[in-house]
Amino acid sequence: MPPVSLARALSKLGVTSRAQARTWIEAGRVSVNGRALTDPESRVDPDRDRIVVDGRPTDRAPRAYLMMHKPKGVVTTRSDEHGRRTVYDVLTTAVPGWADAWLFPVGRLDRDSSGLLFLTNDTRWGARLASPDSSIPKTYHVRVRPPITAEDLDRLASGVVLADGPAIPLAVSVVRDADRGTWIEMTLTEGRNRQIRRMCARLGYRVETLVRIRIGGVALGELKPGEVRPLTAAEARLAGGIT
Repeated sequence: MPPVSLARALSKLGVTSRAQARTWIEAGRVSVNGRALTDPESRVDPDRDRIVVDGRPTDRAPRAYLMMHKPKGVVTTRSDEHGRRTVYDVLTTAVPGWADAWLFPVGRLDRDSSGLLFLTNDTRWGARLASPDSSIPKTYHVRVRPPITAEDLDRLASGVVLADGPAIPLAVSVVRDADRGTWIEMTLTEGRNRQIRRMCARLGYRVETLVRIRIGGVALGELKPGEVRPLTAAEARLAGGIT
């Protein structure tokens, strides 16, 4: 790793978030090669310099890759000013040993959506998955009302013009009929805010249920809402489209 700011180094090493690192550094809790540094922008070499927090060496944290079935009603943030349950509350309940670990979610699912979410401390892996340039496909099962017509299904598949530009899915198909509605499957390579909901609303349909079932080559499978498990090494590669 090339020289970087001290705050970034702590983040890259998987010790804590960059924002939290700045707070620690400014409070005088971090030293480099035996000297306390209070400027988060101080340049360091994470591979050569000895970085210590509260007297404890910051050895590079083992890389962690987790998959969660995010339940509906849970927000994808570290904390919530309205007191709503977060993915970190789910993580702490499902895997108590990770309660104090620094992990961040890769991408987001809005509060009303559920399904597959990755958490990791590997910033490069997370950035690759989240980058629009990677075009990692994400697949969703969506229940819309009223029942979608064949004409509107074709319109949806051809792309819908939204306020922030055209939105063209990679694939759209009907899964099955639902009570006064339709379950459809949509695959996107974009990740715009509430994109599927806005696309459906543009054609006069209300999204009642939205579940992300796949990211890259990794499927949600039988993981139940609120459950968390580690990704295998093969799954971590597949998620980012790496073979």
